[in-house]
Amino acid sequence: MDLQEFLHMNEGDGELSYSQNSFVQKGVSLMGQPMLESAIQSIITEVKSPSKVIKVADMGCGVGPVPLAVVSLVIQNVQKKCKELKWEENEMPEIIVFLNDLPSNDFNLLFKELLKMELLKRKDGVPLCYLMTTPGSYYGRLFPKNVLHFVHANYSLHWLSQAPPGLYSEEGMPINKGNIYISKTSPKIVAKAYLAQFQQDLTKFLKCRSEEVYSKGRMLLTFRGRPVSSDASTWQPWELQILALAITHLVSQGLINESKLDAFDFPYYGASKDEIESIVQEEGSFKIENVNTTAQHVAHEMEDNVERAKIISKFTRSFTESLISRHFGEDVVELLYQKFTQLMCEHLSNGESAEHHNIIILLKRS
Repeated sequence: MDLQEFLHMNEGDGELSYSQNSFVQKGVSLMGQPMLESAIQSIITEVKSPSKVIKVADMGCGVGPVPLAVVSLVIQNVQKKCKELKWEENEMPEIIVFLNDLPSNDFNLLFKELLKMELLKRKDGVPLCYLMTTPGSYYGRLFPKNVLHFVHANYSLHWLSQAPPGLYSEEGMPINKGNIYISKTSPKIVAKAYLAQFQQDLTKFLKCRSEEVYSKGRMLLTFRGRPVSSDASTWQPWELQILALAITHLVSQGLINESKLDAFDFPYYGASKDEIESIVQEEGSFKIENVNTTAQHVAHEMEDNVERAKIISKFTRSFTESLISRHFGEDVVELLYQKFTQLMCEHLSNGESAEHHNIIILLKRS
C-alpha cells in the first residue's frame, strides 16, 4: 500500500496525540517567525493594489500549535502592513489559508481548534480570513497555476514520499539488514539511496510549487536536518537510533521477527544545509533569500532524566506510531515504546545529546 494511505501523526488531543506532543515543531516554527513576518509583509507591499486576496498554503500542516500560529501570524502581519500603508479597512486584502496534509490527518480536530481563535471572528480592523483544506501529497500538484502568494512547510519535507527503492538488491533482498535508517553498519550505498530519494522528492516539490506560486511569491521551508560536521554515510537522528535499539531488543526476545526489522526502512532524510541549497539552485525556480540553521535541545527544561525520557518518548511516538503499528503489529507497540523510554533515559544519563538541528530557508519565486 502507498505510504500516504496510512502515514499520519497520532490523532485526537489525548496524552499520546501529536497535537499535545508537537512542542518541538512549535519551537522551531518560532525560530522562523521573523522570516515569515518579513515574507508576508513583502508580499503585501508588492501586491500594492488594495482589495486583493492573499492566498497562503500550509503544507503538511498537521494539527496542534503550529498551524494555529501560522494562521494567526499571517492575519496579524497582513493587518500590520495594511496599517503601515494607511489602507482603509475596506481596502484590506482578504486572506485564504489552504491547510494541506495527507487525507489521514486529523482535520476535524484542526478545525475545532482553529475556530476557537479570536482572530478568525469578524471584527473591525481585522482582515477576513477563510480556511480551506487541500488533502493530498505535496509531492504532486495541488493548486491551479499562479495562485499562491506564500507557502509554508514546517517540519514536513524531511519526510520522504517513499522509502528509497535502492535499499534492496535486484533479487528484492534488503541490503540494510538490522537497521531502520542510515547507521555505522550500513553499506555506503544506503546513504546514497536516501540522498537520491530526498533529491527526487524535494525537486518534485519545488517544480510543483513553481507552477502554483505567482511571480515574486515566497516559500518558508523548515527542515529537520543534520549538523554540518556530520558524516552523511553514518549519521542518524538520536531518536531513530534509539528506536532501532528498542526494535532490536524485541527481536532478541522473539517478539518481533528479524525479517520484519530488515524490511523496515524509515521514510525520512536528515539533509545538510548544503544539500538543500544545492537542490534549490539546481531546480532553479526559486531564489534563496535567507537561510538560518539552528540547534534545539528537546525538553531541556526537564532536569530529571526519567521524566525527560518520558516526554521525549511521547513526542517520538506521536509521529512514528502509525508506521510502527502497521509494520510490526499493534500488539508490540506498548512494549516497544516502554523500551524506548528506558533506553532514552540511559542515553540522557550518559550525557548524550537530544538535540535537533534545523534548517530554515526562505525562497522567492524567480
